[in-house]
Amino acid sequence: MKTSFWWQLLCCTALLALPLACRNSTSSLDDDEEYPSWPTKVPAGKINFEKDVRPILIINCLECHNNKTAAQCGNLSLETRKLALTTGNHAPVLIPGNPDSSLLILALGENGIHEEPMPPTPDKIWGARMEILRKWIAEGAEWPEDVTLVHPGKITEW
Repeated sequence: MKTSFWWQLLCCTALLALPLACRNSTSSLDDDEEYPSWPTKVPAGKINFEKDVRPILIINCLECHNNKTAAQCGNLSLETRKLALTTGNHAPVLIPGNPDSSLLILALGENGIHEEPMPPTPDKIWGARMEILRKWIAEGAEWPEDVTLVHPGKITEW
């Protein structure tokens, strides 16, 4: 059976519009909000750990730097603030108020302490995500004591 040009055009238009319709109907994000794990701009004002930093650390760092795999990954666990300040082969990796000396930032950068910037996947931390981390550390790296980061595979919602 031969389909008409107009029917094909209608189907293609509907298929192209479907992702936009689905995002608008099922997304919990407001129009001006971004995906928590991939922000495109540095928030104005003070960085919020829960909203701005936590998703970046979970998605990009926790797969390797958790209590179970820390021994194979520089003895570094980033599950809690205390662990970020006390673990790692060259602890501390997080120096509140000083992003330029924080190994967390140095490990992520192109001229970092590793042969290849972290994370070891093709998805490197750069742009707004890097600037959010830098700003957060410069502001004192506030991280609520009762917040423990979990492996990305265990996240069900942000």
